[in-house]
Amino acid sequence: MGRLANIFTKQFGIKKGDRVLIYMPMVIESAWAMLACARIGAVHSVVFGGFAAKELANRIDDCQPKLIILSSCGIEPNKHIKYAPIIEEALGHCEKVANASDTIQRLIVQRRELDGKLAADDVNPDKYSDYHKLMEAE
Repeated sequence: MGRLANIFTKQFGIKKGDRVLIYMPMVIESAWAMLACARIGAVHSVVFGGFAAKELANRIDDCQPKLIILSSCGIEPNKHIKYAPIIEEALGHCEKVANASDTIQRLIVQRRELDGKLAADDVNPDKYSDYHKLMEAE
């Protein structure tokens, strides 16, 4: 979590009092993100992955995060739910955050179970930073 806290501060400029929204299923990286926020003194808001875009937009508006950390998808018995398209739709619905799609930074955790296939299909590298690449470089 120390490495992740360093990434939050160096890469994304997160500091004490800033807000981070965590949009992930129950994976270990979500706990690390919470602990990294606590280490910095950043406030985190956890939204269970898979929330609908309009409900997620309400939470983004309420939290007004500087960073959203998300998983590439949720894995259910018969399907995969891609999270990046939900984030993009939610950012389009935000009313309290001006230009949310352009101003809120995003960090994506590729689910290793899917060999990187979903992230490559849905993620604009100009808007999403890759968690694993940043962790390897730290």
